[in-house]
Amino acid sequence: MENINNRFRGAMLGAAIGDGLGATLKGQPIRDFAALTSWIKDPPDTLSCTNVTSMILVTARSLIDSRGFNPEHMADRLSAAGWRAPDVQGWDDETARDLLGGAISYGNGAAMRMTPIGLVFHRRPERAVETARMAAAITHNHPMGEDGAGLHAGAIAEIMSVPLEQKIDSTELLKSLREHSGRRRFRDILSDIETLWLDKASEERVIEVLGNSVEAHRSVPTALYSFLAHHETFPNAVLYALSLGGDANTIASMTGALAGAALGESAIPRSWVSLLQEREELLELSDRLLEVSVAAC
Repeated sequence: MENINNRFRGAMLGAAIGDGLGATLKGQPIRDFAALTSWIKDPPDTLSCTNVTSMILVTARSLIDSRGFNPEHMADRLSAAGWRAPDVQGWDDETARDLLGGAISYGNGAAMRMTPIGLVFHRRPERAVETARMAAAITHNHPMGEDGAGLHAGAIAEIMSVPLEQKIDSTELLKSLREHSGRRRFRDILSDIETLWLDKASEERVIEVLGNSVEAHRSVPTALYSFLAHHETFPNAVLYALSLGGDANTIASMTGALAGAALGESAIPRSWVSLLQEREELLELSDRLLEVSVAAC
């Protein structure tokens, strides 16, 4: 239980740290990974988290208050927190648009808040994926938006199934995630991730194939790749995500959650954690999410 608590805290703190570090780089061009590693010893003066962390906190509180997932409660909480219109509207697949009716969103705004769901249902990855898709549909009701949310929550759950002292097997993780993938598009992307990882692709190639923008299918896989490429240490995973530029804070937040779930709170530099204004709240919610998880599973 102590290890699980360490990893719950690692995932939640990791998501916020990735968000805070990335907020200073969002929208900027690709950065040099080696130059960014200086942040390990000399971090920014402050970490100002964005709506990414805010929505993670909202999701966590809803799961805690409802003792699990309650779509009506979560919708009310998101609305009360001032959730605005989905960030990416429309789609070039007319059939999907007709089926869903009207404006639909496939941005990563749903996926970015799914870490608490992956944690609560970590013993049943398939349930984590299913719950994340339902939670995503509250604000991002395009299949790609839902699949992106499912992929992130499923990855958190699958990573949590690997003992803390055991090294992540990237091939096995991707194989498990393919089994939970909703549509062929994301299964194909998972194959792309494996190819890039095996080829030790350049940052430019990773961006070309996986993307670094706000669309779910052009950012959630990028976060997963960033984690797999540097899953031995928390700082390198997050800093690699930051080096890819684009929607840096969201991608780094998801990467930080994955790395934190894999390595635990103890793997995160204390100098980074100390800069988080939300630190105490994140720790409290992490512990309470663990209580919900025990009951839910």
